[in-house]
Amino acid sequence: MSHQYFRKIRESAVADISSAGQGRRNEALNVAAYSLGRHAHLDAANIDSTIIEMHAAAKAIGLQEHEIKATIGSGFQRGSENPKCLENSEQVPFQTSEMDRLIARLASKNLLIQDAETKKEKIAKAQAAWERSVPISRKNKDAVRPALLYLNSRGLRASAAAGIARFSPSLYDGPAIIFPATDPQGNVCGVQAVLLTPDGQKREHNKINKYSRGSLTGNVMRIGSDEPKTAIIMVEGPEDALSVHQAVSGHAPAQIICTFGKSGMKTFNVPRASDVTICADPDLDVEAVAEVLRGDGSTDVHVVRFDQMGSDTAKDANDYLREAGEDKLREALTLAKPIQQVAQERVQGERQWPTEYVHIDPADIPARRWIYGQHYIRSNVSVLASAGGVGKTSLQIVEALAIASGRPLLAEPVHERCAVWIINLEDPLEEMQRRLVAAMIYYEVTSEEISGRLFLDAGRDLNMIFVKQDRDGISVNDEMLDYMISKVTKNQIGLIMIDPWVGANMISENDNIAMNAAVGAVRGVCDVTDCASNLSHHIRKTNGEDATIDSVRGAGSLVGAARAARVINKISQEEALKLGVSEHESQGIFRIDDGKANMAPPAAKAVYRRLVGVQLPNQEYVGVVTQFKMPDLFDGVTAKHAMAAQRIVGKAEEHGDPYRENMRSKRWVGLAVAEVLNIDLDKPSMKARVRAIANKWLATNVLKVEAWADKRAGREVAIVAVGEWITGEEAGL
Repeated sequence: MSHQYFRKIRESAVADISSAGQGRRNEALNVAAYSLGRHAHLDAANIDSTIIEMHAAAKAIGLQEHEIKATIGSGFQRGSENPKCLENSEQVPFQTSEMDRLIARLASKNLLIQDAETKKEKIAKAQAAWERSVPISRKNKDAVRPALLYLNSRGLRASAAAGIARFSPSLYDGPAIIFPATDPQGNVCGVQAVLLTPDGQKREHNKINKYSRGSLTGNVMRIGSDEPKTAIIMVEGPEDALSVHQAVSGHAPAQIICTFGKSGMKTFNVPRASDVTICADPDLDVEAVAEVLRGDGSTDVHVVRFDQMGSDTAKDANDYLREAGEDKLREALTLAKPIQQVAQERVQGERQWPTEYVHIDPADIPARRWIYGQHYIRSNVSVLASAGGVGKTSLQIVEALAIASGRPLLAEPVHERCAVWIINLEDPLEEMQRRLVAAMIYYEVTSEEISGRLFLDAGRDLNMIFVKQDRDGISVNDEMLDYMISKVTKNQIGLIMIDPWVGANMISENDNIAMNAAVGAVRGVCDVTDCASNLSHHIRKTNGEDATIDSVRGAGSLVGAARAARVINKISQEEALKLGVSEHESQGIFRIDDGKANMAPPAAKAVYRRLVGVQLPNQEYVGVVTQFKMPDLFDGVTAKHAMAAQRIVGKAEEHGDPYRENMRSKRWVGLAVAEVLNIDLDKPSMKARVRAIANKWLATNVLKVEAWADKRAGREVAIVAVGEWITGEEAGL
């Protein structure tokens, strides 16, 4: 019996690890290791092989070797300190000394890493923090004011926290509200602290606003009666626990259990034959939790989902309390569904394919949420690629200023004014500041216009790595992603610009699988926060040819994952001449081509930009991207000019000395065009303009090429003749 039960636990643990998604992989491994430690005595002979299975599963989802061993070691240790006893089982849990020897043996075999700090030491630190804190009540409101203000902001009264939470005036350099994690005997084994400002807002210490001390795994915060048969209500967070307590107090006896996170749900020892209600966040695997809680099947498990109670924003009990009030929260708890019903509804909602198409009114389809031009769209990734030194970074700075200020600085529409986060992993911060200030000076953008809407981080030492690749495989930096999600959400950032993309990853850029993982990591941030992102990348050498979307360096999956992609090319002297721009005027001009526009039609024609020098107060000149409109070759050219050219061409033919189409000919038709327009053909740019005008007139039958009998040559030659004569009325005569 015990062997079979252990096998079931092992299979479930390995499956949980294998299916863990981004952001909770280490958590899944930790929970699995804890569960293994709790049940290790049931099948001691197979511990080694079980750990090897867990290790392989963790490796397969991208966790690193050292991280795997350390997590298994700490989780296994904590689980062993809270062993699971089965009824009617003769198996006796390991004694502490036995477990210590087992862990030492597993560590020596390089299967795990022993926890450096003992459980006793961790608990002592937690207890010390708890003892230094003071109770929360209205009686000492002046002393605990930050905590009361925090509770009030969460819709909670002081009475809800009285005798439960405490206040520390000086935890990590400031005030904090502290929640206890106790063992079954009521001993404090760990604490969770929310760091506060004096006015009751959350604050950060080392970029973290919530700290845990001691041993939380296997321990919980208990509120209410622990009498047998008392209904149990389980929540993840302490604020949720206080919310439920405030709602049910005086109405129905219940013990409220806060597990300090999803993993704690599976590690709490529920008394047999209990009635348990899980207040589930949308991302909680309630069926997996219920499988553990039900034990031998005598425990009834119910589930309440606040996001399914008609609320648009509520995800947990505290959200629902603030939105709907105490009475509605209490009512929601009474509407909790049996876990069997929840499982049945899930199965019914899954794999109901194929789905018949039902007509959708086009007016009901929401518009795509473009932020700027046809380049940045919420919840999607864009790519901007070019060779180095062309103007890619400067372009992004001006586009960021346009979005943050809401002004179309480059004549492209700003569909949504929002906050922009520029992340440059190549240039020093000072250089980026120079470029930003220069652009603000040129466009007269004030600091007030972009206050709170523009964020700038730069430098090669930022260590912003999304994905790593080594001989152990590909691993996603979940901690970095979680941090970015929190910051993007907090600052309501609509667009993230990462430049260069290669600086944000440690992967082979030619590996499609690795690149998919890297782009997927950023896309995950976009999905969660509903922001847009732009990844700046380099192009491979093109041997003098213009770069296209196919020139983007590395794996094609980068462009494949993008919903919009642009390529920048510096215009050549030849292209400048064709466009009627002198060599001097062409300096700093570049062309932007739509390489891909999955969600918008490609631009009708290329867009041109120009870098101009802007002098800073320190007398330095910095390049700023400006709008550049290519000269109109026909600017000032009228039908009257075309008629005059026709007369010159016609007379030349009558006199037996017609014009030719070839530019190298002494009788090139461009000579007639230049004469009419008074253009100096010694200037290359002007010569290019004349050629373009002549070609246009030939293409529109103002002039035409025809065969002509050359008497001197004794053969027919191709000449330029008059096409369809322009009338005096057309010429305005």
